[in-house]
Amino acid sequence: MIRYVTKEDINKVRSMMEQVKEAFPGYQETEFLEALDKAIDDKEALLEEKEGRLAGMLTFSYQEKELMFLAVMPEFRKQGVGKRLIKRMAECFEDGEVVHVITFREGDQKGMAARYCYHSCGFVDDEELVVFEYPCQKMVLKVEQIKG
Repeated sequence: MIRYVTKEDINKVRSMMEQVKEAFPGYQETEFLEALDKAIDDKEALLEEKEGRLAGMLTFSYQEKELMFLAVMPEFRKQGVGKRLIKRMAECFEDGEVVHVITFREGDQKGMAARYCYHSCGFVDDEELVVFEYPCQKMVLKVEQIKG
């Protein structure tokens, strides 16, 4: 079940981050939790639960038209959790709007699964960037590509 994240979910999210934080260069718990708190208030945080447990979470920005964060618990990977969260996020935007995400560059082992997921949802590669002193890639999605 996909739903908006609530304040009551913060401990579940914190526990998830302990398991996946190595995949997020520059991750700082305090900053992450502050951003999550704002995303919860702004209805910009979604999660999926499976078997009564947190399977994955996504945060985004209406204003920036950006997928800010996506993580899936290791035991729920390769089960479509990320794709379902992205599809649900896309439903929050109008047809024709372009949403972007910053992720790993092609060839970076850390980003293979994320890039595969983004590409399978219709994201295409855009400019290369450096974020937190780490080489990254911007990817863009025209929303109607995954709404159908």
